[in-house]
Amino acid sequence: MKTYISLSGFDSSQIVSLIVKYGIEGGDRIILIRPEVELDSRGELTVQAVRDLSRQISSSIDLQIHRVDHRDFEGMVISLKTLLENVDSESQVIANLSGGPREIFLAFTIACLSLSKKIFRTTCFSDIERSLNEVTLPNITTMLEEKQKRILRAVLESQPATINEIAKRLFVSESTISRQVARLAELGALDVLPKGKTKEVRITLTGKILL
Repeated sequence: MKTYISLSGFDSSQIVSLIVKYGIEGGDRIILIRPEVELDSRGELTVQAVRDLSRQISSSIDLQIHRVDHRDFEGMVISLKTLLENVDSESQVIANLSGGPREIFLAFTIACLSLSKKIFRTTCFSDIERSLNEVTLPNITTMLEEKQKRILRAVLESQPATINEIAKRLFVSESTISRQVARLAELGALDVLPKGKTKEVRITLTGKILL
């Protein structure tokens, strides 16, 4: 089951592109984020276009409109964070950060960053290339221990690195480094990729931000 959560502006093509890219079927849900007060009828036309498309595919697709007050920035962030938190844990969340008013875009982006582990896919429509692109949200809410930061620094200074190389550099046992690397990989701070009989370790955007 999928839950699409998207900013909604005056162009329905971005949301249609999202649905075409990942597919949609009965039982899925689409949540469009709109201002609490509609000052332009074009926004309602976008909602209607998405509603018509979803009904053509399946009458059991649930389309919801999530209203936020664009004048209350703090309230928007909390409202959108709560929206993400309340999505069924078994549903894959696909969040689209493009389209809609800039005030809401910023609040939604902050909400998504605060719950990046909750989101299965994040997309953003490129105004330059006119295409829908996937982006990887960093995990910025984790606090690292100093020994974990030392490992990240060692990888950043000489990557790709192996467990053995990191252990020698930091004068720590391979078993200890292996456990910490596995933990950092779970946090999204490191990528660990097999290469022959060894594993290559690289730092991610999350790792760089946490440093």
